[in-house]
Amino acid sequence: MKKLFAVFAFFSVLFSANAHEYYFAFGEVEYNESTKKLEVTLEVNAHDLEFDMKKSDAKLTGHIEEQTQNPNFKTQLEVYLTQGFKITNNDLTLTLKLVGFDVLPNGLLYAYMESQPVELDKQLFFTFNLLMDSFPDQQNKVTFIRNKQKQTAVFLPSKPTEMITL
Repeated sequence: MKKLFAVFAFFSVLFSANAHEYYFAFGEVEYNESTKKLEVTLEVNAHDLEFDMKKSDAKLTGHIEEQTQNPNFKTQLEVYLTQGFKITNNDLTLTLKLVGFDVLPNGLLYAYMESQPVELDKQLFFTFNLLMDSFPDQQNKVTFIRNKQKQTAVFLPSKPTEMITL
């Protein structure tokens, strides 16, 4: 019985030490034909985001989960997210406005953003280097949706910018 307990304890420590060895963020960008706006949802690990924001001198008064009603934090979050996620159309980087965000019990943060109305060019350039400075193994992915057609791009520290042809 002691051996079984020792093996169980060993594997528990082993797995808890490596519980978060993968770093991913996901984005979904949809072009709304009626409003002519790009609607963005970013999904990131809240703990990783909090760590990286603190590293970049953000002034947090608590954990991200406690900030959903804090307008000062929302402003900081918008600045932070728009530094790590950019969309360029017709050689102009679009201004993205943070509409809101949610932190789920599973530790994921969903940020909802939108652009001003825009006429899309034949190509969009995405830069998605969010969290890559703090986590060298970070991988990000964007799915772009227009007229129910989906295109996907993957972003790595070695290639943080990708083009999607429309």
